[in-house]
Amino acid sequence: MTTPTPVLTALAIYEAGKKAYEAYQGIVAFVSLGREDPTPEEEILAKLDVLHQDFVALQGRFDEVLEAVKQAVRVEQQAYVLGLQRDLDGLRGRARTALDELNSWVAGGRKDPLLRSSADDNSRIAANTLLEGDSFFYRPDPNSTESVFDHRLAYIAYVYALTVRFGVIAGLNPQYREDRLAREELTRHAARLDWVFLHADQAIEPYTGGSVDPAGSYFVGYQCVDRITGFDTGHDDTGWRPGGQAEYDDARAYYADQLRADMRVRVGLAKLMAFHDTVAYWAKDPRTPGWSPWMPVEVPDTMAAVTAVSDRPGRTVLVWRDPNKAQLRTTSYDSTATAPAWKPSVAISAENMLRQAPTPPALSSGPGLVTVLFQGKDAGIYATRTDPSQPTGWLPAPVKVSGDSTNISYGGAAAAPGSVVVVWVDHGTLALMAAFQDAKGAWGAPQPATPAGAVSLGSDVSVACPSPGVVMAFWTMNEHTVHSVTYDSHATTPGWSAPAQIAEFPGTDFPATIHAAGTGDGKADMVWQGKFGAMWNIHYDGGWSAPVEITPQHLTIWGQPYTIVPAVTGDRRLNLFWQGRDSRVQTIYRDPQQSSWSAPLRLGQPWWSYAELAAVPMTAGSVSLYRVDFGSEIGEVQKLLTSFYDTATPSAAARIADARALMTRAQTLWNLPGPLREEAIARAADGLAIAREVVAQDPGYRATLASWLVIPVGTYLLGTRRYDEAVARLQEALGLYDALIQEQPDSDDLAYKKAVTLVNLAQALWAKPDHTQGAQRAIEATDLLRKLTAKKPSYRAGLASWLVFPAGTYLLGTRRYDEAIAREQEALGLYDTLLQEQPGSDELTYKKAWTLVNLAQALWGKPDHTQGAQRAVQATDLLRKLAAKDPKYRPGLGDWLMWPTIPYLRQSGQRDQALTRAQEAVDIFTALNGTDPATYGPKLDQAKKLLADIQAG
Repeated sequence: MTTPTPVLTALAIYEAGKKAYEAYQGIVAFVSLGREDPTPEEEILAKLDVLHQDFVALQGRFDEVLEAVKQAVRVEQQAYVLGLQRDLDGLRGRARTALDELNSWVAGGRKDPLLRSSADDNSRIAANTLLEGDSFFYRPDPNSTESVFDHRLAYIAYVYALTVRFGVIAGLNPQYREDRLAREELTRHAARLDWVFLHADQAIEPYTGGSVDPAGSYFVGYQCVDRITGFDTGHDDTGWRPGGQAEYDDARAYYADQLRADMRVRVGLAKLMAFHDTVAYWAKDPRTPGWSPWMPVEVPDTMAAVTAVSDRPGRTVLVWRDPNKAQLRTTSYDSTATAPAWKPSVAISAENMLRQAPTPPALSSGPGLVTVLFQGKDAGIYATRTDPSQPTGWLPAPVKVSGDSTNISYGGAAAAPGSVVVVWVDHGTLALMAAFQDAKGAWGAPQPATPAGAVSLGSDVSVACPSPGVVMAFWTMNEHTVHSVTYDSHATTPGWSAPAQIAEFPGTDFPATIHAAGTGDGKADMVWQGKFGAMWNIHYDGGWSAPVEITPQHLTIWGQPYTIVPAVTGDRRLNLFWQGRDSRVQTIYRDPQQSSWSAPLRLGQPWWSYAELAAVPMTAGSVSLYRVDFGSEIGEVQKLLTSFYDTATPSAAARIADARALMTRAQTLWNLPGPLREEAIARAADGLAIAREVVAQDPGYRATLASWLVIPVGTYLLGTRRYDEAVARLQEALGLYDALIQEQPDSDDLAYKKAVTLVNLAQALWAKPDHTQGAQRAIEATDLLRKLTAKKPSYRAGLASWLVFPAGTYLLGTRRYDEAIAREQEALGLYDTLLQEQPGSDELTYKKAWTLVNLAQALWGKPDHTQGAQRAVQATDLLRKLAAKDPKYRPGLGDWLMWPTIPYLRQSGQRDQALTRAQEAVDIFTALNGTDPATYGPKLDQAKKLLADIQAG
């Protein structure tokens, strides 16, 4: 049978969004790992190449979209559509060009800055043209002179161009989230995607209608059409149901939400929503809290319902029933590990042991202790727990905790530090039964929690621990009331209280299921979904409140299997999660000491099918959600997804790691050829901004901040002649080191780093130019290092070097000749001592020669021309010996002969020596000119002229 055109075009849009979304998520996942092998550019290019191949494979479907759009307009209007498609193809081609250029830049060793810059420009132009041009998203209306919104053609090009653009941004700067301009660019694209979604969503038109019979029944007919694709669900109805006007109105609202949600999935808008959420989240400032988009979890197993728990900060344990084997399996993830990854799953029960329902809860009663409960096929309640002595990390086999009774049903379970409790209904006695696990993981014997006859066959049960050692069990009775018993282990004679009614359900709005949670501070809550789609709550704080609606109506779905999942975070915030009528996950929360709940928030896109949620509190205020996406009629494969609340309060260590990655990236850019140094400075500035934020909260990182202010930031600014900025950063570092030294006056390491800062500050001030302050800071640096050298001779080589430059050079430049001579003679003495200890060191010999040539200039300026010329001759004589061993010293020897040696000899009346050395200079540069005429040709000409001048004189 031929697939209808509306279905084909919907599939094409769906697939385009899906492929772009997966590529975008893949880039995000790689960048988030912070890996450098393979490099970000190589890995991201690989993912973008896959995206391109996917789009090539989908071209046939895209052609069908073009045909469908052409058929939606008059014949004379089709030329406009073809022109629009040509323009869009050009933009996709430009994005592809950016990919090719980035590939060429990487393949060429990252040496061509023009390729890199062109890739950046082409990717930006392709994406931004679609960002700014509304006309791409409209087509002619065949029935009027107006245009109508039709995103199908432009959307295909836009998601491709935008994903390429993001790949280029992330490839060139993996820490792009610290770059305000990059965030702002991506935020604009997120707003554009939202604009596309809102306009496309307006074209979805659910129709509901029907009637109410005064005798007490109603029926609703429903249908949904998407005006853009032409997709039509066809008409259906509920048949007559018992109820009045209120039930009729609620049913119409329910079907309107459901029809819109299903159509959003069918025509690809759900993928557009997911793509938008991904772009928006990764474009936000990392210091802004918010929910992440739904992301895939790389767990290969087939899952049914999944549950999750955390037994210590950073560690998540997932437990699920293998639907093919009726067996429990588990895996875990530790974000604090050196290389975080989900572990291979292990079986923690025998095959064919579990009932299909209920979902096995996982609970933690302390670090390292996770307990999982389930109902077996023999109706018994079983438990297993972690056991580090076993190869799997779990007990060899689950233990039965419900005794010999088989006519039972699972009720609920809860945990508090040091204990776990499970409650079930004994259908033979109509009583609640309970069993406790202690802090060592041992289970006690079953015990009655209520007298016989306290519950009914239809009772729904829930359990909570309001505080350590206290358990509350709840159950419904006859669809009208809810009752409770309490166990207090702190009582003189611990035991269960007498049953008590704690609430009456309002009117006929009774729940299908109840859900309880304790917040650990003596308080508890019970919530349920009412028949008209509102969430209800009663709160315990020494006594129970009256029932109150805590959400608007028409949000939730009444009945099985729709559940509410509570999660209490470390800051005692109670979060509630559920899948609403619009097939999207929704949430509300209440903070401690507050009586009101937040407004409902929708998390992510609608889903084709229902799946139970698992919620696990992580760090204070943070929650991670998990759900199994079972796919849809469009052909999605089953996969596990997660979303988490990002509190935007990472640890100081994590933020410093981000800053360090930026500094590493800056160094990589600084070392690349071409005009990338400004970008390197920008990345280093981003890292510096993070470090300042961290230091404001944790002064323990001041030394790290001070170090980065000097290297690389100060040296980068100095290297690009931004002297005022360099001086400011180096003075900031100096202030930090002064404060640290006051706290740690005996720290040689801090004293040395202060000296390094001073020597860099000296160079920045000198270049500004502020020669007086530059020379002064250089003197302070050598004075400080001299004190350190007296304690640690290992600093002698560094002191000798600084005495010559910058101290000696700057004193010479300010005509303080005696001070310059004193420091250069001190340096000479240090090098002589070091050469006695390391007589074969060419490096030290060169440094001594370098010191002599600087000393010669200081003596000449004093003026002491005789000594100046003598020191210059000594310098060249020493360097000549080095050049005889290693030709790399020959250019330097030629330069020092030309200046200052020959001029000093001529001016001090030593013509013959000057003539000999002038001929030597000509010989040196003649030889060098033979291999590098561009560099040494001009020097050879100068040497020949100097030789001729001496000969003529």
